[in-house]
Amino acid sequence: MSKQTINRISHLLKHWPTDAVRPASVSVQTYLQSRLPSTQPQQQPSPKVEISEASLNALSSLLEDRYARRYPLPPKLRRPASNPDHYDNVVKEFEEAPGRDFWGRVGKRLRGLFRFT
Repeated sequence: MSKQTINRISHLLKHWPTDAVRPASVSVQTYLQSRLPSTQPQQQPSPKVEISEASLNALSSLLEDRYARRYPLPPKLRRPASNPDHYDNVVKEFEEAPGRDFWGRVGKRLRGLFRFT
């Protein structure tokens, strides 16, 4: 693996935002970390799968929000007339979910089952 590829993967690892909802075993950081050469000697060398240049370019594009700037969402799509706060509520729920304890999850589920408004 070339030094430039290692530097690009390290840059992506350092700047990629963590996802509090997704398990660490399937995160982008874990995927990229598995593509870096290990510094400690292993008992059995496992075959390292190289990451393609196209994959690195795609991840860099996503990190820089290149597609969001090139193809911005129209306001009507972001805030539909039927429920203008829907996507804001989804984002708020994703931010609150990791910190919720067992009883908080049970209460949230019961409130979802029995909506009286």
